[in-house]
Amino acid sequence: MEAGTQVNHRLKRLATWADGQTPITQIARYLNRDSLAVAKALHPYVRQGVIQMVPPSEPNTLLTIAPTAPIDPVPRVVCIDDGATIRQTVEDILNRHGYEVTSIANPLKALSLLFQLKPDLILCDIAMPQLEGYELCAMIRQATAFQEIPIVMLTGKDGFIDRIRARMAGATDYLTKPFGELELIALVERYVGQGDPLRSQPDRLLAEEIADVL
Repeated sequence: MEAGTQVNHRLKRLATWADGQTPITQIARYLNRDSLAVAKALHPYVRQGVIQMVPPSEPNTLLTIAPTAPIDPVPRVVCIDDGATIRQTVEDILNRHGYEVTSIANPLKALSLLFQLKPDLILCDIAMPQLEGYELCAMIRQATAFQEIPIVMLTGKDGFIDRIRARMAGATDYLTKPFGELELIALVERYVGQGDPLRSQPDRLLAEEIADVL
């Protein structure tokens, strides 16, 4: 998540030169980098539509760049579960589909970390030794910042009473374990939309080419 924040910051600084009039050659001089290296670093953003190439107004002038719509943040998901297998499964699936995901084993630590992570969706196990999921969900809902955040309870039980208890604790939805990849992704997309599977590539390219001078 820190990497995504840094990239957004770099793009904002880069946007000061991306006025639709400054050639890439000039931007390269500002960055003290080769024009080709800068062009390669910008290519993933052009492909995703974050940056567009504008035709030159004068002959023999290289293409210029201009920022388009603001970058939408990648949805952040926090998974609170004392089971290492579930945490690893959730991380693997959501990372592969382009979400920012953090898994936390200790529900008591999760209470303080949530304020730092500011997730768009919380996946919470019910059966945990330190603090039951129902109680944790109710405590999370007491915070103003999390009253509207979707909370999905994860459990190996599929009983009517468990669903009622989850709703009474403030849960938005209920997912029975074990669950498959398609089932998890369908649920996550329902509440926070699609992830960005290409997010790591531009991050890496930007860091390699121009991050150290932005």
